[in-house]
Order: sequence, then C-alpha cells, then structure tokens
Amino acid sequence: MQVIHFTHGATDPLENASRSALIDLANGRGDTRISCLHLAAGAEILEPPATHDCAVLLVHGRITLAAADTGLRLELLAGVGVLVKTGERYTLESEQGAILLVVEAQELKATRQGISTPQRITGQRWPGDAEVGSRMLPAPGSGAPHAP
Repeated sequence: MQVIHFTHGATDPLENASRSALIDLANGRGDTRISCLHLAAGAEILEPPATHDCAVLLVHGRITLAAADTGLRLELLAGVGVLVKTGERYTLESEQGAILLVVEAQELKATRQGISTPQRITGQRWPGDAEVGSRMLPAPGSGAPHAP
C-alpha cells in the first residue's frame, strides 16, 4: 500500500494556465494517468491538451466548463464530473476555487450508473447536507456554495 497526498502543498504550478496547480497521482498501462488539479479563485485553463479521453471529476468547489466547439457552458459543483473525449476542446474556469481529480486514458466510457439522469440524481446530496424547505444547503464548512 502506498499513501497518495494531493493537498495544495504537494502540487506544482501548471504551465500555460493562470492560478492553477497540478500533481500526478498514479500512472497505469497504456497511457492511463490520474492527476489532481487545484484551481485558485479566478483560475482559468484554456483548452487543456485533449490527447486522451478524460474524466474531470469535481471534488470540492465550483467550476464552469465551456465546450469550445458548441459554446455549451456547464456550471459544475462538487460531486459532478464530465467525460471529455479525445480531441474535444474546452476551457475550465473557477471564480471561487476548486479541486478536481482528472483521469486520462486512451479510452474511457461512462457507465450507465455514472451517467446523470433526473431519476438517478433527484434528491441526492452529500452526507451532512441539510434540507431546508425545498432548498438544499451544504453542511457548514463543506466549501460548497449555499443556495440563495
């Protein structure tokens, strides 16, 4: 067993990106790689290399992912991710800061269980989140944004 440390102090500044740091966590066969990306408040990454399929998994905070080809903008909170196929161009921005796990491989396919559908995600929340009326409020100190 090996312990993997991915707090901000273990990261290195990311080249060609503002207010961002990265640490590679594990490598596998066939160009498989797992990394952790830390985005400070105001961070922006313009068109990360898309040489492999990539799962971008938001662990903490909030990001905006914009698809360059379609103009689609997704506002993502912790507990959500996207699967980006090889060659797809996108940008990442974070007004408040975020921590992401990034899994890259020659081929990645989302499982049926992993794909967000209204039936699967309705009413889901992180442990410790409290429901107030019809709004979900993150647990104090969770770092997740609060409902207005």
